Amino acid sequence: MISRRVVMLAALGGGAAVLAGCSSPSGVANSSVAGTPHVVLAAAPPEVTVVPADHASGVALDAPVTVSSSVGSLTTVAVTKVGGAAVAGQLSTDGRTWTASDGLDPGAQYQVTAVAAGPSGTHTSTVSSFSTLGSVAGRLTTSYTPDNGAVVGVGEPIDLHFNTSVPVAQRAEIVQHLHVVSTPDQAGAWHWFDGADVHYRPAVYWQSGTKVTLTADLHGVNAGNGIWGLGGWSTSFSVGAKHVSLISDVTHQMHVYTNDQLVDTWPVSLGKPGFATLSGTLVVLFKSQRVMMDSCSTFGGAACHPGNVNYYHDYVYWDTAVSTNGFFIHAAPWSEPSQGFRDVSHGCINLSTAHAITFFDYSLPGDVVVVSQTSNPADITNGEADWQIPFAQFDNSGGVPAAATAAPAASASPGGP
Repeated sequence: MISRRVVMLAALGGGAAVLAGCSSPSGVANSSVAGTPHVVLAAAPPEVTVVPADHASGVALDAPVTVSSSVGSLTTVAVTKVGGAAVAGQLSTDGRTWTASDGLDPGAQYQVTAVAAGPSGTHTSTVSSFSTLGSVAGRLTTSYTPDNGAVVGVGEPIDLHFNTSVPVAQRAEIVQHLHVVSTPDQAGAWHWFDGADVHYRPAVYWQSGTKVTLTADLHGVNAGNGIWGLGGWSTSFSVGAKHVSLISDVTHQMHVYTNDQLVDTWPVSLGKPGFATLSGTLVVLFKSQRVMMDSCSTFGGAACHPGNVNYYHDYVYWDTAVSTNGFFIHAAPWSEPSQGFRDVSHGCINLSTAHAITFFDYSLPGDVVVVSQTSNPADITNGEADWQIPFAQFDNSGGVPAAATAAPAASASPGGP
């Protein structure tokens, strides 16, 4: 319901009536002939428009909520959930339009009150209400890495995984509500690998000492298929020293750099024929002092039978993961005679126990490990595509299909010791 109070200027001389259409006998309005009063027409009050309309129902959680005045400026605007909190919003620079900056809740009623000031002291007040859709099919939730407060390496991407597959049509909207701030400022972009997974990476490695904050403003955001964001969250991490390790399957050497200075060179043994080590620009994902490595669960078939040349079922120690499907840098005392000379592993990067412990203690999640000259290029199938896509093609946040990556070689398989 809209009510208006209009203050009108009466004619000079104290008359209470407002004269309209007056003219002198000569046809000139507001004659200056002595004794003829000047006439001032009352100013029109401002027109106030509220969207959604009064008594609207079933309003979407991402529907625009605006209050606008035809003239003058808005002096008061409040949009409040009945029994709840006020909705945040912003006033335009000309003072005539207020726009909500937050989403809405399902099954809620909202009341809008506003006052607009017009010319010559006129005012218009309005009160209206609307209600949102009664229920949603589900709530959008998100898991993410790195953890809040983590210290990470310079290659660390931000990985978000949603509990639903977001349709292509909704992906741009989702990303518009994901705000990454880095200090110092560095360019970066989002990439959808599938409907449930979107990653952010900088154009080049993060600068050491950078602080990064991600704010997910997902309240009232439509994730498609009846799934809605019903809240927001924020997480921050910082970037440690620059650690980059270069591993060559030609030289069988691992060169470890800190802040671009070579600090160690170690012999390695990589994957033997048929078990090629993953290659490309990888990052450290996690570390574990002990991992059970089992050929049957990794390869199946003949590798399940004890006595087979490729059978193993043992704990392996000082493990630094560089893929999501089983490639580790780890201690392999059994292969030390081959390290630096030939490949004998089932895909993992073998180091001596002493070197594996040193690397384990040294590594941060997000440290860069570049493996070269193998026949098993990294791509999305093993979770390590972030740094394989040139940055010029990385940004597909408008919902464009993921950039093509090289397919793994036919003999490629998950890593083993």
